[in-house]
Amino acid sequence: MNVAQLSKLYDIAATAVFNQSLSPCIASMPDLRFSKSHRVVKGDHFTQAMRRGGCAADGTLVVFALARSQGDEPTTRLGVTIPKKTGNAVVRNKWKRLIRESFRTQQIRIPAGYDIIVRPKKDAVLQWKEIQRGLPRLVVKAIKRIKSP
Repeated sequence: MNVAQLSKLYDIAATAVFNQSLSPCIASMPDLRFSKSHRVVKGDHFTQAMRRGGCAADGTLVVFALARSQGDEPTTRLGVTIPKKTGNAVVRNKWKRLIRESFRTQQIRIPAGYDIIVRPKKDAVLQWKEIQRGLPRLVVKAIKRIKSP
C-alpha cells in the first residue's frame, strides 16, 4: 500500500468513528425546523384566532392564541401578519424573519396545540432581543386569556 491509499483508509476510518460518536448527540437534539405543518396559512384561521382567541401585548408585539380542534395534530402553528404601515417590504420581511426565527428556536418553551398569530405593535421598533424575550411570555399570557366558547 502506498501513502495515498493509507491516507484514504485513515480518512474513512476517522469519519466513521466521528459519526458514531456524534450519533447519540444528534438523536437527542430537538427538531427545530419551521416546516409547513408549523404555519398558519389560511385566512380563516387567522381571523378565528384574532376574533375568538386570547390576546397579549407588550411594547413590541401583539400575540393572539387559539386552541386547535381535537382532531388536529398537537403542534403549535405560527402565523405572522405585518401591516403595511410598519414600513416598506424590506422592513416588513425583516420583522417576519425575526419573529419566525424566535418561534423556531423557542418552540420547546411554547405550549403545543395552539394557533399563534403575531404582529408588531403600532410604532414598535424592531429589536431582536425584545422579540426573543417577549414571544414565549406573550404566548403563555395569551393562552391564559382565551375566551371560552
